[in-house]
Amino acid sequence: MATSYPVYLSINGGGGTPPLHETVQISPDLSLDEVRSVLYAAAGLAETSKNADTDRVLRLSRADGVLLPAGPHIPKNTPETRYNLEIKQHASNSSSLDAAGLGDALDVVTALLDKVTGLKAKVAEAQQAEEQQKKGSDAPASRRVRLPPVSLEKPAKVAFDPAVTEQLKHPTFDIWQWQEPAMADLLAHMFTEFDLLKLYNIEEDTLRRFLECVRASYNSNPFHNFRHCFCVTQMMYGLLHVTNVHEKLTPLEKLTLLIACIGHDLDHPGFNNAYQVNASTELSLVYNDISPLENHHAAVLFTILKSDETNVLKTLSDADYKECRKQIIACILATDMAKHGEIMGRFKGFVEAGFNFDDAAQRSVLLQMITKCADISNEVRPKHVSEPWVDNLLEEFFTQSDREKAEGLPFAPFMDREKVTKSGAQVGFIGFVMIPLFELVGKVLPNMEEHVIAPIRKALEYYKGLSA
Repeated sequence: MATSYPVYLSINGGGGTPPLHETVQISPDLSLDEVRSVLYAAAGLAETSKNADTDRVLRLSRADGVLLPAGPHIPKNTPETRYNLEIKQHASNSSSLDAAGLGDALDVVTALLDKVTGLKAKVAEAQQAEEQQKKGSDAPASRRVRLPPVSLEKPAKVAFDPAVTEQLKHPTFDIWQWQEPAMADLLAHMFTEFDLLKLYNIEEDTLRRFLECVRASYNSNPFHNFRHCFCVTQMMYGLLHVTNVHEKLTPLEKLTLLIACIGHDLDHPGFNNAYQVNASTELSLVYNDISPLENHHAAVLFTILKSDETNVLKTLSDADYKECRKQIIACILATDMAKHGEIMGRFKGFVEAGFNFDDAAQRSVLLQMITKCADISNEVRPKHVSEPWVDNLLEEFFTQSDREKAEGLPFAPFMDREKVTKSGAQVGFIGFVMIPLFELVGKVLPNMEEHVIAPIRKALEYYKGLSA
């Protein structure tokens, strides 16, 4: 229901009597007749039918004489800018234009004015929304933890062919053949397949509303979008199955990985941490230049999880929730490539000493490493699936570099459209970042060589061939 607001009136009593000051409450929900009744009542009159012996003509105007709509869209005013309300009585046998005709004419004018005012309000509202949208897109650091409206309707269940759910467990899964609603349903299936709904009493409707809210909270960037979220989560899910490490992980750790991967880039603005810091954006100020984007992604995720309708963690015990939240945040923060060397060094130390699955600290870093692998895993996939992601990422990089140049900010050579080639960018990234990361994880997780690392090496040779 729309909120009512006061309208201040100065009612002309006629006959030399001073005007009467009254205040009425108007709401856009009222009909034209209901507003007229309110105005008649303010003047101390009862509304009469048009067939009565005496007819009344209602006239509402500003102090400068401009006629106003006496309908549900009367513009707001103040006690200092009261509107004049005149209600004139005419005998029904008037000679030139009878009172009924005059009343009808004024009703038509009032109705038209009311429609115009209503349309103006809608136009102004639309313009304001458009400006806000532009502001959001033009402000790559906007720290808006804005959540889309969540439908409380019961989501429809979607059944997938067993061949699809089986293929979902493999790194070769083609993420391009699915639309966003189907991707959300496939994410829901991962929770079901790990039996997490039953183990933690998670309502299926809550899970689906959570995923829908997540989907709507990813921006339409070329690379950092909801499809990337699905891509990362599906690769993590595939790695767990290919290596069978899911059999060693606890249900809480699997829940942690799913939610961390799903939320790891929420509300990504399409401009990286270097831009945030160099441009002194709001995010960099809020998080003191320390992983501003990753901190923001985690904040948005847990804002979604605060709402009862979308909180898939609400049934966890206090101890489990505290542990799950800690590990989710650690996994998301680990995706900041500025921390890549530090995390690699820590994990390498565990590997060289003999990785111990019984050690909580080592398991925690393993979860972070799995998340990191999934986040940069595109080259594990077949070339026809992986290559479009390279183009999308370069488009995002070039857009940032162009903006940095325009704003006089430092820009990275690997993001400069005048210097970068697709093959050159990929050869360096695959050779110096991807392969060392996956090979190190492969020393702890089995079956990585054939299913994961070999395709990456094949991709490296492909891009070396293009740059030759």
